[in-house]
Amino acid sequence: MFFYILRRITLLVITLLVLTLGAYLLEFRLITQVLDFWHGYPDFLQRIAAGDFGLSSVSGQPVLDEIRHYFPATLTLCLAAFAISLLVGIPLGTLAALYQGRSPDLSIMAAGLVGYAVPVFWLGLLMVMFFSLDLGWLPSSGQISLLYDVPSITGIAIVDVLMSQEPWREAALHDALRHLVLPSLVLAVVPTTEVIRHVRSSLIDVMKQNYIKAAASRGLSRRQIVWRHGLKNALPPVLPLLGLQLGSVLTSAMITEVVFDWPGIGRWLVSSIALQDYAAIRGAFLVVASFVIFISVSTDLLTTIMYPARRKELYARQD
Repeated sequence: MFFYILRRITLLVITLLVLTLGAYLLEFRLITQVLDFWHGYPDFLQRIAAGDFGLSSVSGQPVLDEIRHYFPATLTLCLAAFAISLLVGIPLGTLAALYQGRSPDLSIMAAGLVGYAVPVFWLGLLMVMFFSLDLGWLPSSGQISLLYDVPSITGIAIVDVLMSQEPWREAALHDALRHLVLPSLVLAVVPTTEVIRHVRSSLIDVMKQNYIKAAASRGLSRRQIVWRHGLKNALPPVLPLLGLQLGSVLTSAMITEVVFDWPGIGRWLVSSIALQDYAAIRGAFLVVASFVIFISVSTDLLTTIMYPARRKELYARQD
């Protein structure tokens, strides 16, 4: 187990070094003076380790400060989308597995396939047109209404509202939650389809195991078997796969933020690309990619530590 953790940490470090090398290649091509490539790279690593990502050519502010300002909003959106995908995907995946090959299963998988194929920007525009422009139920842009002057402390509107002492705090909190609904629902569509597919496949495999048959022979109801033994053993193998979905969620978040004018790092990165702000592009690339890799490796390690069957598979491969 120790050597497995050591290998994963080593892989994490090597991957991060490759990322910094890619970012340095972008900087190396842009500077005018001729420098020795390998002599400049250690200096670049020192600056990155110190948090010096350079200055934005658009705002003139340090890139790290810009990332700190925009990234919490993106993280809020991604966490809300993941929460929705789990709340919706796990029950639907369970239902599809229990009715494998029958109408509920076919309907759920067909709906999931449609949701996976629908372009995010198109779905976002449809949601804006229907729920915002036609019905007027939900706001179409921003993190919070301009009516509420909430000081940005954490970059997360909901947390900033809760930390404020203004008399209109409850109204502002309700407004911030309403602003979160549409973009999080749009962003949750693709990960929800992935959760449904993985949970369905894993639960079908688990329900074929001998201990499930033994539980049924003891007289346990189908509901008890599913909740006590089925999902308990079907969900842990799904967790690493969900961690790998973070990259696609962040990619979709960039498009979602542009559609809903969400003040996150995705919209900022798209604007930086349009304005050719290379320092901002490089900084966002490093931070977002490092975050995705760290979450993926951490999810894999936690699953291996907490899931006994995963450890048995690991020991079997080592033998």
